[in-house]
Amino acid sequence: MHYELAEHIGIVPELYDAGTKSTATILKEAGFPEARHFLSVQELEHVFRKTPRLTDLWFERSHDQRLAGGWGIEKETGGYRVQKYSGGKGFVIADRYTAC
Repeated sequence: MHYELAEHIGIVPELYDAGTKSTATILKEAGFPEARHFLSVQELEHVFRKTPRLTDLWFERSHDQRLAGGWGIEKETGGYRVQKYSGGKGFVIADRYTAC
């Protein structure tokens, strides 16, 4: 289980707000994306369920990404839309923590 990586990814918005590094740089320094195949959605979900305020930070961070043509998470009827704005692809997930 790569719980430490999941915890580090969970706090990326805090690290971004506290410093001068891009999200991509913070993720790379954490070992992601190289280790992404070792990380499960369930591990990240556990981090978000344990510390729910992190989901709020990710929602805020995703609004910045929308302006940059990246990805985003938006609340909508029936759940949360996870959207790649530059490619138009997206899907809806009912659970807030799973969406994050």
